Amino acid sequence: MSLVHRAAFVVLLAAVPMLAGCTPTEPVPSESPTAAAASPSATAEPAPEPEPDPVFVAPTTCADLIGPDLAAVFASRNIVVFDSSSGEGIYAGGDRVIAQDGGDPFWCIFGKDMVDLSSFQLVAQPVSSEDEHEGIVAVLGSQDFTQSLNGSTVTFSTPGTDTDPLPAIIHQLQQDRWLTAFAGFGGDRQLTTMTGYLEAMAAHLAG
Repeated sequence: MSLVHRAAFVVLLAAVPMLAGCTPTEPVPSESPTAAAASPSATAEPAPEPEPDPVFVAPTTCADLIGPDLAAVFASRNIVVFDSSSGEGIYAGGDRVIAQDGGDPFWCIFGKDMVDLSSFQLVAQPVSSEDEHEGIVAVLGSQDFTQSLNGSTVTFSTPGTDTDPLPAIIHQLQQDRWLTAFAGFGGDRQLTTMTGYLEAMAAHLAG
């Protein structure tokens, strides 16, 4: 064997143990897109559904219509229920002209028993649609009322007179309800009283 062949043979023999001691590393498979998509991951909680706006439901008793605070005022003034759409009252069942024309109002007539010209009405009914709301605004706006706007609440009022007499009336029209206070005997003082009663009723019904 020549020196060149012998050197090559020695190098080859020396390399064999080195190759025998090396274990090939298995390749690590990469995660496929399908597997990645299937793996669980944190997801955002769905946003809660907004609460629906409460729907106004007309009262079914005069106590529910006026609430305890206004009931206490009436008791202190000897004001009682004369009649109502629920059949309450010491003079229930008469033919009545109700201050709200149309729809299905709940009404109560109050007054001082055996006192002339003391009676008045408080009335409420739901307004179920924008078209209905606009229709009521159009009808009241065509009459001889003073009109005012506070946010989305429209108020129509007239003091009437205490001589003819002409009634004192105040209507309050909100998006979902129509409230009215009506006194057959008018005048500025009577309108102020009716306005106070209506505002107390409205605050009670607003919850």
